[in-house]
Amino acid sequence: MQLTLREMERYRAPLLVWLTVSIVAGVAGPFGTLEAMGVVGRLAYWSGVASGSVALGFGTFSLAQRFGFIGQCAVWAGMVVLLSAALHAINSVVFAGWGGLADWAYLAAIVGMVVVAVKVMVWGLSSPKNAQTKAPQADPFMARLPFDVRGNLVRIEAQDHYLNVVTQRGTALILMRLGDAIGEVAVGGLQVHRSHWVALNGVTRHRRDKGRDVLVMSDGVEVPVSRSFRGAAQEAGLF
Repeated sequence: MQLTLREMERYRAPLLVWLTVSIVAGVAGPFGTLEAMGVVGRLAYWSGVASGSVALGFGTFSLAQRFGFIGQCAVWAGMVVLLSAALHAINSVVFAGWGGLADWAYLAAIVGMVVVAVKVMVWGLSSPKNAQTKAPQADPFMARLPFDVRGNLVRIEAQDHYLNVVTQRGTALILMRLGDAIGEVAVGGLQVHRSHWVALNGVTRHRRDKGRDVLVMSDGVEVPVSRSFRGAAQEAGLF
């Protein structure tokens, strides 16, 4: 149940964006759709455009988190090209007289400006100045990681005398015992194996593999759940 609630919270914002854009654009009819279509056609057109844009943007955001600044710019640029090409193909079918390189360039420019505007808005809301209005819980463990890797924890894996720490911004190898790390971590999580600790928000789903419980993490890695920790994992709502 807790995992389901976390998934609902994760997808609530994209769904609200899709619904808002679909209704507002469907009624207002921007970019010539008011003259070219009836209200039902506009709602269908903008609902499809918005759903595709939000889905592609959401996937791009998840992929971009794995890279540095240059890599993120390249990922988002690729998203602009793909989305504008898809919209160009749709418009070529829907609108008479639409087509050619000039129309595609027009779409690419609009999509690019929207992406930049959204990224600037997100950056502004998450800037250190705005972050000071909150009272974040101290996390001494995070201070052990390189600055460019510090972010939301996904999982920690013990490897001999070292820990492989995975965050949404990357990975780092530090010299530390797993038990000591768990004592320092401030975010909600759970040890599910003698060599594995997982953040509750980093778990995407649970599955059974040949009679064993496995947690699929947001970085794509599957973490085993040992029998001794299975009860605690169930109580935490991981499966």
